[in-house]
Amino acid sequence: MKTEFPAKLKRVVVPFSLSMVLFVMVSVCESVQADVPRITIQELKEIMDKGTELTIIDTQPRAIYAMGHIKGAVSIPWKSQIVLEDVWSLASDVPIVTYCDCGPGEADSADMAAQLIRMGFDDVKTLKDPSIRGWKEAGYPVETE
Repeated sequence: MKTEFPAKLKRVVVPFSLSMVLFVMVSVCESVQADVPRITIQELKEIMDKGTELTIIDTQPRAIYAMGHIKGAVSIPWKSQIVLEDVWSLASDVPIVTYCDCGPGEADSADMAAQLIRMGFDDVKTLKDPSIRGWKEAGYPVETE
């Protein structure tokens, strides 16, 4: 009987512990993403209309990017850990705007922006929801491949 108690306890404690670790990790990621500055569709359009040098990153899968993206945007699909090879061509002294179509919170693009900031890029913002959907609905320039 005594050997069953630790086994039963293990079945309860281990999943609970893993859940708590996951909760903490998600909370930390969300707080980092929440710290990334946001930019509205109208603000981005105004910056583009002024001719200001800017890098726009579409973090959606390449197939979705190919179907229609903000004019001039580059495709760097989101992944949990970007590496230098993913961003070697980005100028570190040029403002960067990331976007996705994840809905409120802009999860993928905000995470990409947070990763870029950790890599040393200074001026990084995320396009606020409705992001690319709102951009297209407003009739702003889109291109396909």
